[in-house]
Amino acid sequence: MKEIFDPQKAIEDTALAFPICEYCFGDTAQLPFSDKVWFICETDCERYGHSWACPPYCVDIQEKIAACKNYRNFFLFSTVTEVENAWDKNACLKAKLVHEEITRKMQIELKEKLSDFYVLSTGCTTCEVCACPDEPCRHPEQRLSSMESHGIVILQLASEMGLSYSFGSDTVVYFSMILF
Repeated sequence: MKEIFDPQKAIEDTALAFPICEYCFGDTAQLPFSDKVWFICETDCERYGHSWACPPYCVDIQEKIAACKNYRNFFLFSTVTEVENAWDKNACLKAKLVHEEITRKMQIELKEKLSDFYVLSTGCTTCEVCACPDEPCRHPEQRLSSMESHGIVILQLASEMGLSYSFGSDTVVYFSMILF
C-alpha cells in the first residue's frame, strides 16, 4: 500500500532538526489580520520605507492578506535567544539574524519536500543594506517578507495558539511562519 504524503509531518520533521523553541500548526482561518499593523510598522519600525519586503513597498496589504488566505494551513515557530540586555539593539539584531538563518535553511530543505508553500518571517535580512527604494531588489528569490507586512497580528496569534512571546527580561523571541 502506497504511503500518503503528509505535508504537516514533512514540515514538523524538518523543523525539529533546527533549534526552535515552540511551534504549532493551525488553519489560516485562525490568523488575526488587521490593516492597522502597517500603522505600527510606520510608527515603530526603522525598516518602514527602507525594505522591499516591508511596507509601504511590499504591495497593498489587502493583496498580502489574500495571499495568506490562498493557503489552508500554517506552521508557526519561534526561536529564543538569551541576551545580556534585551534593550540592546545590536544584541537583538544578532539574535534576529540567527533566527532568519534558521528560517532560510528550513525553507531550502522544504523546497525539496513541498511543492507549494510560502514563508513569512521577521523581515528580509538578505542584504546588509537594502537597495530600496532607489534600485530594484537585488535578490527577490531570497527575500523574506515579514508577517506584519501581511497584516498578521503576531502577538495575538502567538497568544491564541498558546505560544510564549516572553521568556524573561534577558531573552528575545522571534517568530516565522510557513503557509502551506
